[in-house]
Amino acid sequence: MSTKRISVIEVLLWVFVLILILLSITPFAMGFKIKSDYSQLVIDLGEVMQVDLQIQNYEQGLFSSDATLSIKLPEEQGSLQFKEEIIHGPIYFGMLSQGRSPLVAAVIKGQINVSPQAQDMMKKLFSSQSPLVYQNIINFSGDVESQGYVPAINTSFESEDGLITIQSAGAIMNERYTAATGQLSGDVKIPGFKVKTPLFSINAQGVSLNLSGAIGQNQILIGNSDVSINLFNVDSGADQFSLRDFTVRSITSEVGDLINSGTHINIGQVFASNQKFGPLKLDFKLNGISANGINQLQSIQDEVAQMRVKGLPEEQINAMMTGQIMGVIPNLIKQADIKIDPFSISSELGKLEAKMDFALQGVDADTPADPMFLLGAVNMELNVSIDGPLLRQFISWQLKNDTQAGRYQGSEESVELESSIPLRQKVTENIQGMVDENWLKKNAGVYISKISMHQGELLINDKPVDPMQQIMSSMGGPAN
Repeated sequence: MSTKRISVIEVLLWVFVLILILLSITPFAMGFKIKSDYSQLVIDLGEVMQVDLQIQNYEQGLFSSDATLSIKLPEEQGSLQFKEEIIHGPIYFGMLSQGRSPLVAAVIKGQINVSPQAQDMMKKLFSSQSPLVYQNIINFSGDVESQGYVPAINTSFESEDGLITIQSAGAIMNERYTAATGQLSGDVKIPGFKVKTPLFSINAQGVSLNLSGAIGQNQILIGNSDVSINLFNVDSGADQFSLRDFTVRSITSEVGDLINSGTHINIGQVFASNQKFGPLKLDFKLNGISANGINQLQSIQDEVAQMRVKGLPEEQINAMMTGQIMGVIPNLIKQADIKIDPFSISSELGKLEAKMDFALQGVDADTPADPMFLLGAVNMELNVSIDGPLLRQFISWQLKNDTQAGRYQGSEESVELESSIPLRQKVTENIQGMVDENWLKKNAGVYISKISMHQGELLINDKPVDPMQQIMSSMGGPAN
């Protein structure tokens, strides 16, 4: 009796067949887990991104599944939809062409689903290409790496106003989500784009955004962001606005149930009204804001949005919600600490310098949110100095904006009389009015304003003022 020997080749063949069977069955089994994980991932990303992200449709397949996602736009402006193909793991050899390991839980390939109303415009801009394509790689720990791409644009088309030309180098987006910590980080880079119409032209170069954050223990997004623009220019022929070397960095943190934030703004140069301004610098710190108060304001905002959906008039909404908002404010700020230093603007017309410190002294979490008590606890110093020509320019801009917005009220005759007064005269009268009311003091061509408040005593340029009287006056109430 002889025993059949099994060769090494047969063993390898059976192993190969077993691997093929596993590779065929595993994606189908993974499909069930991916569907569950995908739903939770959408919920988690929606919370971190603070958007209403929902799955509209999910069709599970053998090796891949199809899904439709939607992001609800604010103020009932509809939604954006995305079509996604979810390729099941545990192996996707398409990763090899990208220089990556093929061992993945899933790979999502998606693109924006253009609405019928926007298809004609998208075809003019992107021809037959999708306006946005992206890929999400999900590893076995639940972490997600994303890459997105907006194609370059080089097109011209006719509009009601004439020929419109658009050129863009496109946009590149990278994102990473860490499931264990809920941390989301990413960046967006737009090398440049140009728009030219018969009425105006826009030129932007070197636009970038970097962000990193996670939902904190108070259900508020905590993290930091950086925005930078090398050049942004708008030219309408008669007017030109230009911005160079613009950077903004924001940081938000939490300590217990208090939220701290800081913003640093730096602008190399601004060109407006045929005047050059710059550099401009602002350091703003806002610490000790109540997280509970922020969440209450968010609830009020959601309630207001629902009222608008129901078609309630703005006047009615304001009347109903103003009391609620004012009731939240004392608790929101009672432990607040505000610091501005520096705020400075240099220009051909002169310089502006300002700094401010604001805090509520002797107040803690257990202090009653009584407005009168908090008013007496205010500890504030505000110092501003501005050269005369620069002040005149700022007031001139404000008066022009008021005229364009139709903010002058009164009879038809009084409005007509107001519009007949030369702008230079209005500027002079406004500045003199602020000097007469002691808001400004003039010294060698420089206007100075110093406002301080300690232990309930308000001083404006060293002159005592009744705080409540000043508040009522600024709100349009009786001054006496």
